[in-house]
Amino acid sequence: MHSIFTEENLLTFTAAARYGSFSKAALELGLTTSAISYTIKRLETGLDARLFIRNTRTIELTEAGHYFYRKATELLSHFDDTRHTIDSIARGVEARVRICINQLLYTPQHTARLLQAVKKRFPTCQVAVISEVYNGVWDAFINQQVNIAIGAPDTLLSGGGIDYTDIGLIRWVFAIAPDHPLAFLPEPLPESQLRQYPNIMVEDTAHTISKKVGWLLHGQETILVPDFTTKCQCQIQGDGIGFLPEYMARQATGAGLLVTRKIRNPRQDSPMLLAARHTSSGYVTQWIRNQFLPGGVLALIYRDLLAQPPEQDITPGR
Repeated sequence: MHSIFTEENLLTFTAAARYGSFSKAALELGLTTSAISYTIKRLETGLDARLFIRNTRTIELTEAGHYFYRKATELLSHFDDTRHTIDSIARGVEARVRICINQLLYTPQHTARLLQAVKKRFPTCQVAVISEVYNGVWDAFINQQVNIAIGAPDTLLSGGGIDYTDIGLIRWVFAIAPDHPLAFLPEPLPESQLRQYPNIMVEDTAHTISKKVGWLLHGQETILVPDFTTKCQCQIQGDGIGFLPEYMARQATGAGLLVTRKIRNPRQDSPMLLAARHTSSGYVTQWIRNQFLPGGVLALIYRDLLAQPPEQDITPGR
């Protein structure tokens, strides 16, 4: 038995419902009025429900007709979406891309602009974003939770089959509250003084691989927090000490909420990588990778977070 829910039947019904006229629907669809009437009758027989009240000159939807009109419109929309998505896939555009962003690069504003840029270029691609800390980014990547990692820390020792793109550096500054006891000591601050105060630390979110420790002195007390925004606030309040990304500390120091100090063994810059599987040849993945190169749309979006080395050598797929 043939289904009555064909695209042609649904288009016929919705046109008749919109115009309140079989003849006007026939003109729009290039059919005869009798063909429209036949299709509607067939739908009513198949549904065992009356869809229209037929008057001399007009037709009106019944309660069942109103319900079916809403559902028919939804089905036609799904037909269009499916057709466009299949066409995009056939042209090499992924149906879905999952992205993990290192929390060092995650802000609502930057993520919203990233999604806007991707969806503007690839409207049929479904995009999902998660955020992880340090090696949690790699954990999500190697366990197939995501296709692309933005801000992966370092390269994997067993990194075969992965394309890497250098996208910049996170620069760190040692930041403390202006009234913290360390703020009044001469620089560079020695570790013997630093060790006396708790380190506010964001815990690595990795589960199946080794966790990474950002900066911690031997024997130093730690206060673990879930994200860098909380870490920054704790340091503003004087709850502890530690390094913050330079871009994050910049606003707080400008407002007089934090001061930066030099220490004897400062934290080194953290290279940020974009990682994608070598087999990921879809246009969305390629576009994201290319747009993080100098002058690209995504490189411009993240330029206030990422520093570049003095002699820039950004090479895709190294």
